[in-house]
Amino acid sequence: MKSIKWLVFFLSVLQCSLAAASEYAIGDHLSVVSLQDQFDQPIAVDNKTHWVLFTRSMDGADVAKTALDGMTTTQLQQYGIVYVADVSGMPSLILKFVAQPKMKDLAYAIALDKEGEATKLFPTAKDTAALLDVDNLQITQIRYFDKAEALKSVLADLMK
Repeated sequence: MKSIKWLVFFLSVLQCSLAAASEYAIGDHLSVVSLQDQFDQPIAVDNKTHWVLFTRSMDGADVAKTALDGMTTTQLQQYGIVYVADVSGMPSLILKFVAQPKMKDLAYAIALDKEGEATKLFPTAKDTAALLDVDNLQITQIRYFDKAEALKSVLADLMK
């Protein structure tokens, strides 16, 4: 009987742990996220944000980079689009001396999560860029893109 109680206790703790570690889903409210961009300027996901473009992998970042080609920070801000990248998996020296200087050549800002904590609950699918539709920080839709052309088309529609 004692072992059953311990098993039930262990399973309930495990279930709570798994629930706490899950990703955001449609209907969830995002926490306000404040990060630095590649120019070390503050950038936030807040109640003015309508869409969050999120990447966690190099392949996803390539999809986003190609889709955003020709766009500027001003354009993205005008439509409430914030690009957030979890770069915590990248070695810090590579980020500091190689990747971040290359990002400075881009015409748009990327909010960089260097620790991985701020975006740990952001939804992802392997090797994709995620586009989260948000209304007052509530997620209303999540789309994943593994092709830049498809993402570029959706972004163009959003910016009409």
